[in-house]
Amino acid sequence: MPRDNEAFLVEPGGARLGRLARGAAFTSGGARAGFTALTIEGWVWKASLRAEARDGHTLRVTKAGEENLRIVPNGSIVARLVSGALLDEVARRGGWVLVRRGGWVATAGLLVAGPVPAAAPQRPRAAAPAPRAAVVAPEAAAAAAETTATAQDADPRLAVTRTRIALHRGPGASPAGSLEADMPVRITARAGEWVRVETQGWVRERDLRPAGNGAVNNVTAAELRTHPERFKGRLIRWTIQFIALQTADDFRPDFTAGERYILARGPAPEYAFAYVVVPAEQAAAVGRIAPLTSVTIIARVRSGRSAYLANPILELVDIAP
Repeated sequence: MPRDNEAFLVEPGGARLGRLARGAAFTSGGARAGFTALTIEGWVWKASLRAEARDGHTLRVTKAGEENLRIVPNGSIVARLVSGALLDEVARRGGWVLVRRGGWVATAGLLVAGPVPAAAPQRPRAAAPAPRAAVVAPEAAAAAAETTATAQDADPRLAVTRTRIALHRGPGASPAGSLEADMPVRITARAGEWVRVETQGWVRERDLRPAGNGAVNNVTAAELRTHPERFKGRLIRWTIQFIALQTADDFRPDFTAGERYILARGPAPEYAFAYVVVPAEQAAAVGRIAPLTSVTIIARVRSGRSAYLANPILELVDIAP
């Protein structure tokens, strides 16, 4: 990994092709006279390039000053190439060109792979869609790309997946999931060729179950009745005795008519009555539990005491015999 703004040269001590971003991953080759050979690859906005067959290369950077080399179209910047730098074309996508170039960097300017230094966490920014010349003028699209790049430059740990990739629990472990192409991630640690990443997304709450450390274990039914507002909305873990799965009617003001709920005794060793509202998607499984079976539940407190009988009312999150 190079240090930030490390010079990328045509040859050891030669002309500068550009400068590299801190932590960017490139393919390294041999070493010579204090320099290490690197091959860089990334995406450049097509309007900043011109076809030019010279010195074995096929493209030349025409943008004045410097042009950004990105990990994916509109993605994180991995290098900045000087005007006139010669490159090799690999592929095209919309208004973007995938290019490659070999060169040299001072060996002293390379960092040893290791954990990324701690910093204030930032939310990954989603990559913008690749510009389409048919509907957006190239000048406007290029300006939009620069705006996105400015936001992403703030944190070099931000990256975007090249393709659909497997997600592993640890380096070399079996896949535990996957990330789609162009998914924004934040690199939090490194181990050899592996990096640990964080990403963000949305799921339905009903598809999750508590990890266990968010639920309170030692709350009694008596405490709920005595301090109903203190525990409202809290997750608790109880062992209860399942009596029956029932359906609420219009005469129960604490329920919505038609709601299914467990009539239970507990928590052990208390034997007061309690009501546990059951989500519709769990009703069938709960209905198969035999009466008088002891079950452990994680539930959210809806009310510490019901209107008529002062029994706790909970909302079921998870249940296990």
